[in-house]
Amino acid sequence: MAWLRRKSGDGSEVPARMPPAVDPGGTERFAERVRELSQAGRHGTLTQVFDYLELLRGRQDLPLFAGVSGRAAILLCLSGRMRANLDGLDELVRRKGARLYLQGHRLSRFGIVRAVLELPEYELIFEAPLTLADGDVQEFVSAAYQNEAVEVHLTHAAGARPARFACRAAGIRPVVDAALEAVRGLDHPATLAEQATSADELEARFPTVGDGLTGRTRVRLTVTGTPDGVVTMVARH
Repeated sequence: MAWLRRKSGDGSEVPARMPPAVDPGGTERFAERVRELSQAGRHGTLTQVFDYLELLRGRQDLPLFAGVSGRAAILLCLSGRMRANLDGLDELVRRKGARLYLQGHRLSRFGIVRAVLELPEYELIFEAPLTLADGDVQEFVSAAYQNEAVEVHLTHAAGARPARFACRAAGIRPVVDAALEAVRGLDHPATLAEQATSADELEARFPTVGDGLTGRTRVRLTVTGTPDGVVTMVARH
């Protein structure tokens, strides 16, 4: 069970509940791999380091939202169709930042959070329909809300060295609150078929990725540094 904590009008913290996760998030998946190694005969404390981009598993041009170990991160592998390589993009993002849009939508009996990542270059804009039943999504939302910070990890199908950005996400809390309020009381697509149907309905509502984006749902991501490219997990056995 995942929880967000937001300030009420009198300054006290109010929990906002998300649904049970159908699939575990990246934190649990990485931790399980370390436990398996530990139980295979190695005793004591085992520390294992994983590349954050392992979570992409070959997907291209579709952002993955994760929050491993409390680090909200957007992972994206660009294909050659979108860009020949990453040359110059690192400097452009560091200078201009990026934009993240989060919107809650009611689709029949389901609620979907529409996420759009806009990089500071013409046509580098990517959409992902997020279900709150997904553990990665829950970890991302919780970590981004708590820390008001989001990492962006970019790589390229051609194998270029990844570009990584630690970003301040000022103003993300009211945007998340509004997105969750919009889907309050609804079910959340859990099976692949439910997710595919919901994604199709969302695409029909917004045929172009830039459709329906507003300033009220926008979070400016301002680069503040370079995050680690790895996740470190520890298991004791």
